Amino acid sequence: MKMKIALLNLPFDANYGGNLQRYALVSFLQKAGYEIEHINLRFNYQLPWYKLPFSYIWRILQKITIDNKKHIFVEKHLKEEANRKNKNAELFYTKYIPHTHIITKKNDLYKLPHYDAYIVGSDQVWRKAMTKQYGLSTYFFDFVKEGNIKIAYGVSLGSDKNELTSKEIENLGKLYKQFKTTSVREDSALQLFKSYQWTSPQAIQVIDPTFLLTKNEYIKLIDSGSTKPCPGELFCYILDNTLQKDNIIQHLASEKQLEVFKTKLDGSVSIEQWLRSFKDAQHIVTDSYHGLIFSIIFNKPFTLIRNEKRGNARFDSLLTLFDIKINSNSIDWNKINLKIDEEREKAMKFIQKALNSKNA
Repeated sequence: MKMKIALLNLPFDANYGGNLQRYALVSFLQKAGYEIEHINLRFNYQLPWYKLPFSYIWRILQKITIDNKKHIFVEKHLKEEANRKNKNAELFYTKYIPHTHIITKKNDLYKLPHYDAYIVGSDQVWRKAMTKQYGLSTYFFDFVKEGNIKIAYGVSLGSDKNELTSKEIENLGKLYKQFKTTSVREDSALQLFKSYQWTSPQAIQVIDPTFLLTKNEYIKLIDSGSTKPCPGELFCYILDNTLQKDNIIQHLASEKQLEVFKTKLDGSVSIEQWLRSFKDAQHIVTDSYHGLIFSIIFNKPFTLIRNEKRGNARFDSLLTLFDIKINSNSIDWNKINLKIDEEREKAMKFIQKALNSKNA
């Protein structure tokens, strides 16, 4: 009988990188012979019943006196917007990711069936700012009884600075000790763990799950979808647009004589089409962590625009791991591809050892 594993990461949304890191980890584990079920967390767009009367009265007053365009039923509007943006990602998720029923409340996590093992990761699942709805302790499996196999794969704190209070460090540290084994995505997290005295188990650094699949596997994924040739050669995947970034793009387009095409983080294209953008492009401009990763996977020259808002520690760690100088004109892709293979093998051994029932 296959070992059944529950996978937990950030709530489902239209984020291309988030969906692909989930897909890659699920696919990797399935190929290794495990049965995976993703815990289908969703954002909750409902107000608690006791807040409803006051909130609606206050919004009506604001609409009358301050802003006529203000939505009275904000939650309904947000949910409709999310459904629109998530349409393509939902199709992808339904097709490729085995999952539980939709969960929108913390209490529902306690009602999940028993699994042989529980994996959390990757992405910024251990960053407080990213886990507000369910609470950071959820991503330390506080809803799973002690004694179960708990594994952290490539978890990210998102920053190289401490963002936790001393009380949070103490309480989360108790949950940390319940993990069988842990790994982080950024090398800076190892130093933070040491300062928190989270040393048992001793974490190691592993690659982002998206590196667990090869370029050819992503090409097969592209070919399995309904995609179109890209309308240019300079692919721009910008999360936070600014005039400075626009100027950089226009300068590169003029210098390299390339046609610009862009995708935003708005779910407007399918995940397969987004991937094809990296495959078809001659050069990539991005301020996105996974934009950088897929530039590397597809061996494409890139211009990385650092993004402090979303955490530069992630970029620094990745560039250091592959010994890439930012926006270098000469990258040894053969050397980098060998490093990816080496890190993939390391990750595979980490997962196999963690899930070996003899060590449970």
